[in-house]
Formats: sequence, C-alpha cells, structure tokens
Amino acid sequence: MADYPPRNPFPARGIASGEETSLPTFLSSWPGRACTAVLPSVSRAERLARAYLDGFPRDGGLSCLYGAHGIGKTHAARHMMAFVQDERPEAVQLYLRFHEDDFVAAYRRLVSQLSQTLLADLSLGYLGTIESDLAARAVRRASHAEGMAPDRLGPDLVETGEVLEEQAKEIAAVAGDGPRFQRALTYLIRPDYSEAAYDWLCGRPISPGAAAAIGVDGRIDDPLTCRYGLQLLATLVTRGGRPFVIVLDQCEKFLLVDGEPVAANIGLLQGLVEMIPEASGLLLLVTSETGWEVMPQDLRQRLGAGACHLLPLTPDQAELVLSTYIGAARQAPHTGIQPFTDMGLRELLRHSGGNIRLLLQLAWASFEAAAPRLSSIDAEVVSRASARRSRSPDLASLAKQIETELRAEGLSAERVEENGRLASFQVPDGREPRAVIRLSEAVFFDDEVANASEVLESGPRCFTALLVTGYVSPPVLDTLREAIPVVLVADGSAAFARELHGLVERIAAIRGPAGQPDTLDEALLARLEELSVERRGEAAALRRELAELAERLERAERKSRSDWPARRDELRERIAEARDARAAADWEEFRRSRADVVERRGTLLGRLKVAMGTTAALVIAALASAPIQSIPLTLTLMIGAAGTAGGTLYVRGRLGSIKVSHPRSSLQSPRDLDRLVRQTPPDANSPDPVGRYAHVLRTDPDQAYQELVDAMLAEPLPLVRQAIGRRLAVAARSPSDCVPEVLRGQRDGAPEMLLLLARRQRHAESGRPRVLRDLAPELRVLVALANPDALELAAGAVSPHPAELALEALGVRGSQHPLAQGFRGGAVQSLPVEIPPSALRATAHLLSPLERNGLGAYDWLPMITKVDDLYLFFEELLYYQETFRSTRHKS
Repeated sequence: MADYPPRNPFPARGIASGEETSLPTFLSSWPGRACTAVLPSVSRAERLARAYLDGFPRDGGLSCLYGAHGIGKTHAARHMMAFVQDERPEAVQLYLRFHEDDFVAAYRRLVSQLSQTLLADLSLGYLGTIESDLAARAVRRASHAEGMAPDRLGPDLVETGEVLEEQAKEIAAVAGDGPRFQRALTYLIRPDYSEAAYDWLCGRPISPGAAAAIGVDGRIDDPLTCRYGLQLLATLVTRGGRPFVIVLDQCEKFLLVDGEPVAANIGLLQGLVEMIPEASGLLLLVTSETGWEVMPQDLRQRLGAGACHLLPLTPDQAELVLSTYIGAARQAPHTGIQPFTDMGLRELLRHSGGNIRLLLQLAWASFEAAAPRLSSIDAEVVSRASARRSRSPDLASLAKQIETELRAEGLSAERVEENGRLASFQVPDGREPRAVIRLSEAVFFDDEVANASEVLESGPRCFTALLVTGYVSPPVLDTLREAIPVVLVADGSAAFARELHGLVERIAAIRGPAGQPDTLDEALLARLEELSVERRGEAAALRRELAELAERLERAERKSRSDWPARRDELRERIAEARDARAAADWEEFRRSRADVVERRGTLLGRLKVAMGTTAALVIAALASAPIQSIPLTLTLMIGAAGTAGGTLYVRGRLGSIKVSHPRSSLQSPRDLDRLVRQTPPDANSPDPVGRYAHVLRTDPDQAYQELVDAMLAEPLPLVRQAIGRRLAVAARSPSDCVPEVLRGQRDGAPEMLLLLARRQRHAESGRPRVLRDLAPELRVLVALANPDALELAAGAVSPHPAELALEALGVRGSQHPLAQGFRGGAVQSLPVEIPPSALRATAHLLSPLERNGLGAYDWLPMITKVDDLYLFFEELLYYQETFRSTRHKS
C-alpha cells in the first residue's frame, strides 16, 4: 500500500466552482484548484483560444460546446479562460451562467463583473485609439498635400471634437442607442459623475439628478439595449488593444421556457453571435444538447466547425481522468489508476454512463468505501459504493420499467430468456412479433461488441430496439445505431424515461405486417431521424473536419502551396476506401439476411420432422393400447396425437410462408447472386431477399410503377433498394413527374429514390417544368448535374443554403460566375472571389463522399464522378484559402 494515495483525490460533488467573475487572480488560479484531464473538449477549447490570440486583432472567434449535463463543458470553458489569462494577462474575460430567460438581469450581472476603474480605463484606451487613428490619417493627408516629412509635422493635428465625432460614428455602428452610450462613456472618465455613469452602464438605477446631468433617461431595462451594451463593450475592449473573451454558460435556460423555445431570446443570441466576433472578440456558448437542438439552422451554420459535441467518456479517456486526479494527490502526474483495477474502471463507466461528473462522484464514493482497508478497488467495491448514488438501472430494474411502460400503453409482451437471463421482450402480432425490445449489459469497445452484434441479429426480423444498461462506448454506439432502428442507453435520467415512453408509443403505432412502422407517424419518424443524423453523423463529421483542418494548417505552415496534388490524391484514396467499405457493408447485410432466412427455414424444417415423428409414434401407441381395452390411455394418446398433428400443421404453415430457392447455394459474391437470381422464382413479399431481388429485375417499371415505389419504401436492405431505384429509373416517367416520390423517399428514409431524379429531363428546352426549380437546393444540384445542357431547370430562388455555392460552380447562375469559371477552367488559386471558410466547409460537407449524408456517399448515383469532382473543387478552394490565411497571419 506504499503507493496508495494519501487522501481521497476525487471531488465528492464531482464539480468545480465557476463563479461569475473576471478577476485575474481567480482565472489564473484555476489550474491549481481544479485537476484537468486533457480530454478532446479541453484540447478543443485551448486550440480555439490559441487561434483567437494568434489572429487578434484581425479576427474574432466563435464556438459552442454542447452536451449532456455533467459532461465537462464548464470545466473546458474555465480551462480556456485560464489559458487566455496565462497567455495574455491584459485580456478582459467575462463569464455568465444563465439562470433564467431574463436577458436584462443577465446583462447586469455580466457587466458588473468589470470594476469602475477598469471600465474607465477601457473608455480612455478607446478614445486614445481613435485619436491615434485620426492623427495618423491627418499625417498622411498633410504629408501628401505639403510634401513634408511626417516627423516635421506638428503633434496637434486632431481636435477633441473630431475624436468625439468619430467615437459617435463607431458607437452608432454597434449600438442602436449611440448618443446615450456616448454620454455615459464621456462622464465615466469625469470624477464628479463617474460612479453614476458606471451604475447606468451596469443597468443599475441612478438618481434623477444624475440622470439629467449625464443626459440619460432611466436605467437600462430592455433586452435590445442590453445587447447593444455588450456589443459596445466588445468594441471598447478590442479597439483598446486588449483581447475580449465572453463565455455564456447554460444557454438552454435562456433559450427555453418550460421546454418551449423563446424566439426573442434566440434573436438576441443571433445578434451577439454576429457582432462580437465582428468586433474581434471571442464568444463561447455552452449549452446542453436540448439547447443545441433548439438553435435555428442558420445559427448552427454560423457556428459551423466551431461547434463541439461533448460525448460520454471512452474507456481510455476515463483512465486519463482517474490518473490525472490520482497523480495530483501523489504529486506525480499520470502514474496510473491504482488502486483502481481495470474492472473497477469499467464498473465506474457502467454506473456513470461515461458522464465525467458522475464518474468522479462514484470514484470518490468508491475510494471512501475501500480506504484504508483494501489495497485495490475492483468492480465489486465500485458496485457496492455506487448502489446509493448511481442512477443507471440493472437489467432487472430496467425490465420492470419497460413492463410498466408497455402496460400503460395497453401492450402485452412475452419475456424471452437466453442463457439463463432475460434477453428481450417480444410484442406479439399474430404469428410473428410486432416488435422486439432487446436488453443488454453495458457495451465496451472490445469483443463484447461482436458478441452484442451476434445477439442482436438473432431472432425475429421485425422492428427492433436495443436498451443498454448504463453505458455504451461512443465508437460502438454509432455502429449499433446503424444496424438497429432505436438504441437507448438506460442511464436513469429523465431524458431516458422520455425516450422509452416515445419508443413504446412508436411500437403501439405500428400497424400491418411485422416490422413495418406506421407510415402516418411521420412527425415522430422525422424527429427520430433528425436526432439520429445529429448524433451519429454531424458530431463525428465536425470532429473529423476539425482534425483535417488542423492537419492542413500544419502542412501549410511547413510546405508550399504545391501540396494540393498530394492532398487531392489522399482524398481520392480515402473516397475509394469509403466506397469499398460501404459496398462491403451493403453486401454483408444482404448476405446475412439471406443466411438468417435459410437458418430459420432449417429450424422450422427440423421442428416439422420432430412433430411428424411424434404424431406417428402417438398414433401407433394408441392403436397398440386398444386391444388391452385401456380406454383412458388410448384416449390420452389420441388427444396427444391430435395436438401434435395440430402443431405439425402450424409449423408446416409457417414453413410454407418461408420460400427459399436453392437454400444450399453459395452466396459469397455478387456473381453468385446473379447466378442465383436466374434460378429463383420472383416473389415481391418473400422473406428471402434473393426472391425480392429477382422480382425487381423481372418487373416492368411502367406497368408496376407504384408497386415498385411501395416496395422501395418498405424494403429494409440497401442492395435491394438500389436495384429497385435502378429499375424505376428506366421508366417512361420524366424526373419532374417523379418529384412526389423522391420527396417521400427523402422523408421516409429511402434515399435511393433519388435515382428517379438524377436523370436527364426529357424535352427540357420546351417544358422547363417549374417543379424542378422549386426543389430544395441540394436536390437541384442533382438536377443540374444530370442536365448540364439545361441548367435553367435548377435555377430556383437563391437561398443561404450551402448548395447554392455548388449550383454557382456548375454554372446555374451563369457561365461567367467566378466559381463556374474556376470549376470549369481549374484556375482555383487565382479565383477572384472571397467566400467565408464556413460556407466552403458547409458546401464540401454537403457534397462529401466521406460523410454519412453527403451527396457523394450515395455511391449508386449515375453522376457520382461529377459529384466527386465538385467536392474536390471546394476542398481545393478551402485548401488555398486556408493556406493564404495561415501565411497572412504568420507574416
């Protein structure tokens, strides 16, 4: 026990204080008072601050940290502020934690963090900067006019009136009530009314006499004026040569009231997001996932790659957290996690759900329960210590919670056990289950993932939901959500209870054949799809973009601009690898579905043989007992024979519904599929995907158009959906006539329906159907790619959507547009157009073959090569723009 920590190294509450103060002593002392593990969120916040300080005063900064409560957002923000204080002690930093939706009260708390002396110094520095700028301007004018050397000109070239006039112009540009703010700043530096002016700027009440003397009427008490005040404060600080950092924490309390978004507050936040970075300040928003979801799309787009989603801890990150705190207690950083064992660490993750706050609380409780009697803290110690604190239910408690929800919705369910433990609930619907809710212990990133996949993919082919107790390693969660419609992590929170209730309601709404959700429940499906995209795609995509951006910037500093060919070759290689991986995944899913059907048929065939044998044996026994006049025995045997005969008929009926042609045929490659399809009778409703595939290839798309459309929407396998889409694409209907089906496919999760749109429009020159120009911008990109000789088909109304840049590059806005000339001529380096990097990144993201929902990820599109070219064009634009910015900042 020599290396046992001398004290409990973990905070009992698992949180560190975050007072609303800008005192330099508090900011600089943060690293000494709070242990900080260098997690991705901490590194991201530090990189943000470093980039802002390197670019100051030319550029501002904007970012958003969002994630679950207790995930470490505030800690990362405080670490960033401590970093800024260490690098630039003269910086002015403000921290605000919203308590409610009252922006006026928040403004008063925020500005009051600045002392009267500091605010007066900022005002004087601002005036000094204006005077210096005017003097330099006057020197240049005089030297040009008189031909005199600048050092021989007199020093008094600027009058006080000019300074005040220029100040009034600048204040009017950032504050809607410029005269009042200017008078307050003027009296702030006069001793007689300095205190009253300071109180007024802080939103405090002042006496009527003081208000009349200063020239203001009443206190600041409306949100818009408060927003102007913050914008003016940013200008005061940065124009005086000091960096300005403002952190707004718990924004969800400001944006939401009783769960409903407050439109006025969202507008105020949008104004700050635009103005503070424009004034060369750094604005960091900190919010929960709910706060992030309520932000409008244009605000998210403005944040762009600056948004950082904080995810639950991975096992490696949890190990880093424990070692950081234990090392601080031993005064020897990163010395391992002893006395915690590896299994103890896993148990901490299971009970905490990867939430860093709860993990630290449970680590504290476990240490208290073990010391000083035990030399190690294993899974058993952690489990006992977590019993009173952990919210995560075990399998038994989770099962009770599920049963309660099912009963409340009027649903009955069969409990299914596997290997001696409860594995799932099956909601019946005739002979086949309507839905299955599977249960699993915590899942980590190791062999348990493969085991979980095998368990999940066994059983009925119907709507399936997976509920995991406590924890799923973030890299695994994305994979599970790609394979299973609904994956919920039972962490005991109110959010999980709401998600479980919504899941049961969704199961209750399923109608028709097993596994087919109710298509009328479009709002619920759209909401679930949106959440799925955000959690599984957007966050991971943004993180990858940031990593790529950092890599590009580092290369730009070391090498010349000629690195683009190597970068392009690297992207092409990654695109090929991603396409191969997607094709392999689609094929494996198809092959596995076929194997499941064959296995199910074999199981039923075996049961049929057993039932028939049993029936025959019982009949023979009954006949044999008849001569000895044992009526009860004979009657019992005949009843048993009748029962087994009924079972035989039932099994035979189920076997008849599973028609599999050539079940022993090999299916290892697409060549095997082509051979097997020629030998398989077509069957649109067959559980065998080969039968459905054969039906698609032998169906006339003109005579059975609606049948194929319905089959596309109901088909679960991408490979079959792609075959249906290719078949529909040769129908006589023109793309403009297929728009309703395309939009329905987009809404119902069948993107292969885009094959109906990605075709040349017949008689485009004369018809010019309006319906194509009214499509969403990203769909009009496909129209333009498919109709390069009739680009007017895609010339819809201009919007701020990223796809508009792609349309401009294709020439929809005219062949003389700079983007169109650059795309067709290849002169990207000399392109005479300035486009914000965030817009370029958003456009590249939209077209990307490397992102889950990028247009380039639809590998089955006939114009996929053109999509790749367009994507590489915007990547090249972004590459050269970032190279230029890096070189400019370095110089």
